[in-house]
Amino acid sequence: MFWTLFYLIIIFFAIGGLAIVRLNKRSDAEQQKARWIKYVFYLLTVSITVCCIQFGLMRYLAIVLLAIGAYEIYNGWFPSSKGTMFFITVCIAYLAIAFGFYKFSTQVASDRILYVYTIVFTFDGFAQISGQLFGRKKILPKISPDKTVAGVIGGYLMGSVTGLFVMQWLDMPEGVQWWSPLLVCTGAFVGDALASWYKRQCTLKDYSNLIPGHGGILDRFDSYIFAGAFFCFTTLQL
Repeated sequence: MFWTLFYLIIIFFAIGGLAIVRLNKRSDAEQQKARWIKYVFYLLTVSITVCCIQFGLMRYLAIVLLAIGAYEIYNGWFPSSKGTMFFITVCIAYLAIAFGFYKFSTQVASDRILYVYTIVFTFDGFAQISGQLFGRKKILPKISPDKTVAGVIGGYLMGSVTGLFVMQWLDMPEGVQWWSPLLVCTGAFVGDALASWYKRQCTLKDYSNLIPGHGGILDRFDSYIFAGAFFCFTTLQL
């Protein structure tokens, strides 16, 4: 399964590179540079995550991601005008998600972790590509203005198809095979939307500058953290 994913990464990033070439034809030099920086660091984060899953290091990656995520949440709230009860409520919700993601990272079989991540990065990547190429109608204009209906449809379609393709290497109950890709895609979408909602509440542009071209650890891994927790809570006993 690892090598299958490796080839999928190459294919998907090749498609992403071609999409950037097309988009850059009608963009200025600054936008072109920003897209390529984001592309390179996205490839790097995907490669690191896949290697951590494959070589049994997911526990440590989860600790790092969740710790930095907690710092970014606090750092976003502290200078804002939001009250203490708002922050406490967000912390309780984050702790629940963090617990689920850590449990997912330590108790779920590595092939299933890889399966979830394959769907998440496919969903994220193709949602962005299809949204930039074909997106017109906004789906969450007040929360995440960049998200479009076409982008979400493209992400769901490619994420689900990829999940069903990868499923042949997994030992999962037959009934689960058909709805789990949709479940993971939904978790990825909800996680990304919630992270965007928090930024809007705290009037943030980015959570941090830890990953060039991306808005911080939560901006890059929010979909994976939520989808992993969602997958763990719904399918761990199957």
